[in-house]
Amino acid sequence: MEITQKELKIQTQLKRLLSGVLFKSARAGNDDGVNQSHFLILPDNSNLYHSQYCYKEKPKFIHFTSLDKLKSIIRSKSLRLYNLHNLNDPREYSFAGDLMEFNAANRADAKENMFLLSMCKTDILRGPLGDEFNMWRLYGAYGKGVCIQFDFSMNKLDCWRDYFLSKVFYGASSKTNLKELNKMLSKLENDRPKTTIDLGQIVAFHKSNLYKLEKEVRLVFDNRKKKVHGARQYSESSGELLSPILSQDLGRSAETNKTIKYLELPIYHESFNFISENIPIPKIEKVILGFTHTDYFEDVSKEINTIIDDNLGYKVKVELSRVAKYYFEK
Repeated sequence: MEITQKELKIQTQLKRLLSGVLFKSARAGNDDGVNQSHFLILPDNSNLYHSQYCYKEKPKFIHFTSLDKLKSIIRSKSLRLYNLHNLNDPREYSFAGDLMEFNAANRADAKENMFLLSMCKTDILRGPLGDEFNMWRLYGAYGKGVCIQFDFSMNKLDCWRDYFLSKVFYGASSKTNLKELNKMLSKLENDRPKTTIDLGQIVAFHKSNLYKLEKEVRLVFDNRKKKVHGARQYSESSGELLSPILSQDLGRSAETNKTIKYLELPIYHESFNFISENIPIPKIEKVILGFTHTDYFEDVSKEINTIIDDNLGYKVKVELSRVAKYYFEK
């Protein structure tokens, strides 16, 4: 079927407003021509690779958490990516998603079936001390927790499928192009064919300016059901599912009255079972103890090293946060 003027206009504006993002279209019609057109980003991360929505620097990030959760990560040899229902900010996904035509069912699908891990650029550990201190207060159990440094360079980002890695874009100014796109779609709404655009992977990387100090980088796993291409499954020859391994957090679900689910992403270890180059492989590179561990740093670092050695089979550097020097200064 011949491309319509409306579709041509949309293609042109997508290229201009979302530079580097590769779109495909699914079309339906009859002898009279196209009556439905749907633009989408295919699930391969390579479709975002040349856009601002793919992380281009060295893929090393930090994640603040509790000491107990660090031990759980090491012993389980996996990271948990939770769905959007588990996030504290009720406007997650809506901040930029409200600009697009996501109906209630599609929004619910995204919140239940998109999973993410929030990390920070390592710049925070070298930048203003106050920024790092705030991260310890907010996400590192007020200095009683840990900061894990991960390295994602064990396989190439442009080989990933269903997984997307990008820095977060903050504030209303980050949505200018999305607003312009929305305005154009509204203007063409009554023209044929009926047109929809799925920007689900992209809107997950926009957030309120209030969170700017976090310098967040997000790893997103897109397992939405209401889209053209579902997430790929990987299985043993016996049929046993290897990935994605999804579970419901029954405790959190009961607590929040929402369906809280998580994805288990294996981390690198000595006997690592390589599944596919399409799946990210995070490796723990360093552990930084919070500033309150000053008096018992040796004991805690020894315990962590023992757990890492027993479960991951390689050495990891453990150090004390630079904040300790200033927190306890007299």
